[in-house]
Amino acid sequence: MTYRYKMKFDGDSFKVYLLLAACAVVGIGSFFVLSTLWAIVLLLVCGVMAFQILKMLAKTLSARIITYTDGFTVHMMDGTKQDFEWDLISYAGFVVEGIQKGYVFVYEESVDRFIQLPPQFENLAGFREEIEEHHPVEDCIMKPSETIKERIKSIFVPETAEIEASEADEAEATAEASEAAGVEEPAESGVIDDSETEDNTK
Repeated sequence: MTYRYKMKFDGDSFKVYLLLAACAVVGIGSFFVLSTLWAIVLLLVCGVMAFQILKMLAKTLSARIITYTDGFTVHMMDGTKQDFEWDLISYAGFVVEGIQKGYVFVYEESVDRFIQLPPQFENLAGFREEIEEHHPVEDCIMKPSETIKERIKSIFVPETAEIEASEADEAEATAEASEAAGVEEPAESGVIDDSETEDNTK
C-alpha cells in the first residue's frame, strides 16, 4: 500500500505559489521597463529561483509511505528514505492531543530510530491499521509543549539511566572499599613490636 503526501493549502503554501507567480511576473515584466540585456539577466535570475522552488515542491510532493510484508519504507521530503521492519517496532503511537496532533510515529529501540509522520499524508488511519496488525498503537495525549521525541525519551531513557546509576553506585562502593583497604595496610605494616625493640636494645 502507498500513502502519499498531500500539500495542504495554507499560509506557507500560499507564499510559495505567490513567490512563483512573482518570479514569472518580474522576469517577463522586466522586458517592458529595462534594457534587453538587463531584462535577460533578471529573467535568468528569476528562472533559477523558480526552478529551485519547483524542485523543492517536487521533492515534498514525492514523499510517501510504502508498506510491504516485512515492514515499510518512508521516502522523506528531502529525498532520503528510512526502512522499518514490523518485528523491530518497540513503540508506536498516534497523537490525539498536543502540538503534534494528528501525527503517527514509530520507534525502533534496537537501532534508536524513529519516524514521525504528519497528518498531511493521505489515509494515515489506514496506515495505523496496518501497524496495528503487527504492533499496538497507543493514543497519546501529550502535554501542551511535549514533542514526540520527548515522549519516547520519557519511556525508554529512564531504564538506561537506572542501569547507569546502579553501575555508578557499584563503582563508587568498590572505590571506597579499595580506599579503606589502602589506608589500613600501611597502619598494619607500621606497627612496632615493643618486646622486639627491647631485645634489640639489650
